[in-house]
Amino acid sequence: MSGVRVLPLVLGRRTMLSSSSLLVMSSFLACAALFLTVAAGAWSFFQIPPNPDPSQADIGMIYKVLASLATVLLVIPASTLASASATLSARRQDERLSTMSLLGARRSAIVALAVVEPLVPAIAGIVLGVFGYLALAWPVSRIHFLGAPIGYENLLMPAWLLTVVVIFLVLVCLGSALLGLRRVTVSPLGVRTRSVDRKFPWARVATAVVVLLALPVLVALSKAGSLGVGVIVSVIVAVFALGLVAVDLIGGLLIRWFAHLSGNRAQTPARLIAARLVSDEPKRFWRRVSGLAMTAFVAAVGGTGVALMQTGLDFAENSESETAPEEVVLFHDIFTGVLVVLGISILLIAVSALINQVADVYDRADTFQDLYAAGMDPGTMHQALVRAVLGPTIWISLVAAGLGLLLVLPLAGAALVLSPVTFLTILASVVAGIVVIRGGLQVAEPILVQVATAGRARE
Repeated sequence: MSGVRVLPLVLGRRTMLSSSSLLVMSSFLACAALFLTVAAGAWSFFQIPPNPDPSQADIGMIYKVLASLATVLLVIPASTLASASATLSARRQDERLSTMSLLGARRSAIVALAVVEPLVPAIAGIVLGVFGYLALAWPVSRIHFLGAPIGYENLLMPAWLLTVVVIFLVLVCLGSALLGLRRVTVSPLGVRTRSVDRKFPWARVATAVVVLLALPVLVALSKAGSLGVGVIVSVIVAVFALGLVAVDLIGGLLIRWFAHLSGNRAQTPARLIAARLVSDEPKRFWRRVSGLAMTAFVAAVGGTGVALMQTGLDFAENSESETAPEEVVLFHDIFTGVLVVLGISILLIAVSALINQVADVYDRADTFQDLYAAGMDPGTMHQALVRAVLGPTIWISLVAAGLGLLLVLPLAGAALVLSPVTFLTILASVVAGIVVIRGGLQVAEPILVQVATAGRARE
């Protein structure tokens, strides 16, 4: 069986309307719409014409720096959502892959099916996401920056930039599908039992160490006055980009450690099952809480921005010297930008939570059916899932927020970082994220009951 003959199976109506395909399509629709909206917002700021007044030239540069920073803080979580969706989809095709392998299909045919199947609904979701971006751009265009609404026409990216973003999302899906397949043994028994490497992630540990060592070096470079403005801006953006990468690397390792401690101290069936679920596939559960961890990091940076805005406005009101109107507008725009970034982060958490909770229930259908057949009620299974997801969420979010504060401290100063406004922003973002994740778990409970009892119904 060749890879070309596999395509009709992939493009069939039944496959495209399966729960797996609809999950991937919905995920990439939301991800593409938010991703493109963020890119369009950054594009609009870079189209600001230069101010002829040399004394106000720095204001335009500040807006471009803040737009670049906001894009980095949002693009990486959005890419993580896209990657997680594609990887989950590729891992859920075990029955069809094992059947093909048992029938003597070539490895190339199995790889083609495993890669193309998530890719087709992903592309469909990305195309629909373009229309979602055009619709979402209308309310976003009414947000005020520089004393006036952004304007819908300013959020319309050129065709070449739109194409680049779409191709990037497709490549993220393709790469994630290949990585997800690489970890599965493509053989009759390997695919049927979903054999996965259980090696300790030494590569992740080594990468995390390198990133953590590089961060203080970049922070020191960002404070070097001898460098040009463009270089300093690039270094600052790189600091926060690497910070998000560090959160992703450290979070995955902390999930493993948390599962180990929870398993040793489990005193109830729900606690024991929760620990085993996490220790079985810690990377999967990290995907489910990574959005909130990255939002906590973003909130640490954004909260410092809100504190800066408040300090600037207080100085403008109480100072005897006149403050330029452009500077007052800038302070208000910082506050607006922080709210927009945190709002989009919460939306990413909501999409990620709902899709990952539902996908995990379907992916672990055999496990839940076996537990139900052994006498465990779906309510206990749901409690185990809630504990498995929410247990490490708070601790990892605090670690992510702490890392964000450490990176902002040398750049903004202790007065802004330790401001009550900063901590209130972090607290509000984390609480909102936990509520959203808990809501996603609650929505997935009826699906869990349906999946767990399906095996008994077939008997």
